[in-house]
Amino acid sequence: AHGIEERGIYRIHQFEKQEMIVVCKPEESKAWYEQLWKYSVELFRSMDIPVRQLECCSGDLADLKVKSCDIEAWSPRQQKYFEVCSCSNLGDAQARRLRIRYKDKDGKMQLCHTLNNTCVAPPRMLIALLENNLQADGSVLIPKVLQPYMGGTEKLIPKH
Repeated sequence: AHGIEERGIYRIHQFEKQEMIVVCKPEESKAWYEQLWKYSVELFRSMDIPVRQLECCSGDLADLKVKSCDIEAWSPRQQKYFEVCSCSNLGDAQARRLRIRYKDKDGKMQLCHTLNNTCVAPPRMLIALLENNLQADGSVLIPKVLQPYMGGTEKLIPKH
């Protein structure tokens, strides 16, 4: 298992990911931030994957970010949590650079706030799904929420 976190599906360098993007009025950004990270937590928990949310301290925030958190899934193999999602509120910094504005009720131009949530990075989600549903016999239980998309299949059984 040496180097397993440095290569393979855990560390692939190119992958598709699904992002949630919000452009809103400044007074709405706090509520949107709370809702976005909760969507990710709910998604993983619906698949019986234990997750936790970690707020990033201000010293760890990347440029432009006002607030950020990571969603981490439990890895039975590693016996620790690993990052599967990231949610950020960029305040008006990105809108300032991109000149994203709206007219307020008085007709004055105001900067929007922007937020983003990497809600699904498929390689990491697949790892969490497989590890948390792997059975002693090598089969993998399909979470109930996914069974309709699997033709009702409840378990993946390896062919030896």
